[in-house]
Amino acid sequence: MDRIMAELEISDFLTYEELPSCRICNLDKDKVLVICSITYLEQIDDIVTKLPSLRNKIMTQMNNPKNKEYVENEKIPMSKFLWDMYVVALHQYKSEKELFRPADIAKYERDRFVARKIVIQYEHFEELKRKFIRLLFPERVLDGFSIIDNQENEEELDFEAIKLLIQNIENVVSKGD
Repeated sequence: MDRIMAELEISDFLTYEELPSCRICNLDKDKVLVICSITYLEQIDDIVTKLPSLRNKIMTQMNNPKNKEYVENEKIPMSKFLWDMYVVALHQYKSEKELFRPADIAKYERDRFVARKIVIQYEHFEELKRKFIRLLFPERVLDGFSIIDNQENEEELDFEAIKLLIQNIENVVSKGD
């Protein structure tokens, strides 16, 4: 698991004896990820049933000063402060026979009673890293597709063309009403 965390470039994580095959981390100040390596889907049930008993440990040990500061400044009791929790089940396969069926994966991912669940199947670490970023940080992928090039020299941007485009969009939208 530690090698996987290194591949995903996650260095700050917690490990609990209740979930020895999992690493728990706080990313982007609002996501608590429970990242686990699994060999069969039913292991997700075992993980999810242990999470409620770990809630207090996670809340007190999660080193995130920004979240704690927000809670204290806004006078919100820590018990009412909720993070988005994701159980990220990683399944490395060596042959097509070891792949989980999409319908079985969907059954687990749809059930969000305790946490959101994401199953990532991968053959090699580069594939894992690509899928991990795409599924958990879609904004990073979207930032790579800019409509207007993010150039520091604003003079190169054609603001008149942009203004004309916006006016044309507004005209089309207003005609539709």
